[in-house]
Amino acid sequence: MQATVLIALLALSTGCHFSIESHGTRKTHKPGATAKIYTVVLEITDVSDSNNPVKIATPKITVLPGQEASMTIGELNNQFIEIEVVVNEGDQTISTIEFNIMKGDRHASGKITALVGQTAGLQTGDFEMKVLIEPQPSDGE
Repeated sequence: MQATVLIALLALSTGCHFSIESHGTRKTHKPGATAKIYTVVLEITDVSDSNNPVKIATPKITVLPGQEASMTIGELNNQFIEIEVVVNEGDQTISTIEFNIMKGDRHASGKITALVGQTAGLQTGDFEMKVLIEPQPSDGE
């Protein structure tokens, strides 16, 4: 703003014609409204011993619709988990979760598509992944 005023004063003092135009789009915004937020709750279980499944991680990821969120979990016990999540709103709100799990010399990866509010799961190799996408209340609702 200060630079614009300075340029205008210089232009006027030298006898030049000077004009400023601005164009924009006005968007209505409901007071107090916020973007919808989703929490993706995951449960990762080592099922290599079917008699003794071991829950190895229960991460939660918060994500905005249409945005990608990711998480990497590294453990000292030779375990590495990488997760990417995208939530897309539409007639049905759907989330896509891609994951890679490495534990010792075992590795698994996969992709799960889930509807909001419904648990989805996938067992691949020695690992089982369960997913639940929960909408979070916003101040504008």
